Amino acid sequence: MPVEDIVTQLTTHWQFDYEPKVKALRDLYEVAKREQWNVETDIDWTLEIDKDGDILAQEQDPTREFDVVLALPDDKRQQLAISNAAWILSQFLHGEQGALLCCGQLIESVPDIDGKLYAATQVVDEARHVEVFHKYIRRLHKVYPIDPTLQAVLNQILEADMWQMKCVGMQVIVEGLAMGAFKIMKEQSNDELLRNVVELTAQDEARHVSYGLIYMKDEIPRMSDPDRDRVEDFAYTAVEALSGRKPGTGMTTQTDLFGEVGLDVAAVAAEMIEKLQDPEFQARQPDAFRDYVMPQLTRLGIITERTAPKYRELGFQV
Repeated sequence: MPVEDIVTQLTTHWQFDYEPKVKALRDLYEVAKREQWNVETDIDWTLEIDKDGDILAQEQDPTREFDVVLALPDDKRQQLAISNAAWILSQFLHGEQGALLCCGQLIESVPDIDGKLYAATQVVDEARHVEVFHKYIRRLHKVYPIDPTLQAVLNQILEADMWQMKCVGMQVIVEGLAMGAFKIMKEQSNDELLRNVVELTAQDEARHVSYGLIYMKDEIPRMSDPDRDRVEDFAYTAVEALSGRKPGTGMTTQTDLFGEVGLDVAAVAAEMIEKLQDPEFQARQPDAFRDYVMPQLTRLGIITERTAPKYRELGFQV
């Protein structure tokens, strides 16, 4: 894959007061130091991936319910399941690199020494996550390109000119999604190696979300109204793009995988749209936005009377 460049706006803050000011962040920093792990030695790479089993839970690969998929012979259906798992995990891999880049920015741009120190531990965490997902995906199948929608959202976070936008976009929204997905993988995947990977990764993700919640809990109320409005609108734009609840949004390149097993991609896309409009089908699917992201945005006061109607238009109960 080629290297891609984006131009980012960033103000670097020196902080010469080294005394702890945000105790909860300093405590989180201590936890992060204790919970570091090594990809090479803390995961049992002698385990073989069970490519005949359910690598991802049914809830994370709902395409297995599609009529066009059920009509496939067993070998093609299993090939598609492996490709889907590799595609989904590839998006997490790319997201982990986005988090790696974003946390490097947070070290420079957050004002508090406690925030800088903790963000430094997260840079190490994200490097480890890039390493571990790349290693697992290469064993499973292959790394797929980043979906344009995901890349656009990550670029918006990296290009943001306010550190508060970066913190809400990455720590609360993107990390919240990852934490929810990894929880499902840990509990329901039939592949022991993947469960080992996501168990350790989820341990880190929980701290990352806590960082955003701790920092933004006090920061949001003291922001000026115009800046707060910008953060609120930024959060909504990310949710709208990634949740796929509005026609024409969400990640779309997953349907390309069906062409690999000889299916008509347009027919698959049509059935996907039909399924997503079926209330019963929707009710069976996990919703990381509903269960993990929306409660945190509400808790931080980022969903307000001004923005709540837009979330309701997407189908969220706020």
